[in-house]
Amino acid sequence: MPLIGVTSQTGRTGRVNVTPLWGVREPYRAALEAQGASVVVLPPQPGPRLEAVLARLDGLLLPGGADLDPRHFGEDPHPRLGPVDPARDELEIFAARWAAEHDLPTLGVCRGAQVGAVALGGRLYQDLESAGFTRIGHDQTAPAPALWHTVELEEDRWLAPLFGRRFRTNSYHHQAIRDPGPFRVLARAADGVVEAADLPDHPFFLLIQWHPELLPDHWGLFGLLTEAAAGRRASAAD
Repeated sequence: MPLIGVTSQTGRTGRVNVTPLWGVREPYRAALEAQGASVVVLPPQPGPRLEAVLARLDGLLLPGGADLDPRHFGEDPHPRLGPVDPARDELEIFAARWAAEHDLPTLGVCRGAQVGAVALGGRLYQDLESAGFTRIGHDQTAPAPALWHTVELEEDRWLAPLFGRRFRTNSYHHQAIRDPGPFRVLARAADGVVEAADLPDHPFFLLIQWHPELLPDHWGLFGLLTEAAAGRRASAAD
């Protein structure tokens, strides 16, 4: 059974002794386990310790969450930038770079897609509306499992067998990939916003801008990660 590491996000616990709490949202765990994976949560930790953990994994999931600090792609904060989390930024950028360098199967979801691009030299739109993307409201108001807008494929790899060339997704973001860096764009929304990309010459490094963990019909994306991770595990055992 492949072991998938999921980078964590912070919250707060306790009323008197308030301390940080690092965890993972339940839909990610459910989606991965439904596809046959075992899950381990990755909190922030020094680089050498994190590297030791990553080396024991079969795959990596970079989940959604808060905005990425624009200093990581050389920009000052936009007035509409939301809360940022430096510890999480460092954790995920390190993990994404390690995964790229060591062929670790990786799936980035929403924020995780943006982290993956930035970690390898890409850039983001800090706020889509301010950048002129007003045709589609990418930060939907309808709760899950409502679908919001259409996605169209530019490349067949990975997504076409699951969804066909044109399909609908949910959408909960105001930042998005502006420059994908070394990633190859696979799909866009009707207004041109990047919705999916992958890393050429990597066994499996897929970026997805929507939230498939909230859509059981889209859990096949987690199946792709699990399948790639299982292949890595089998190769290591030979």
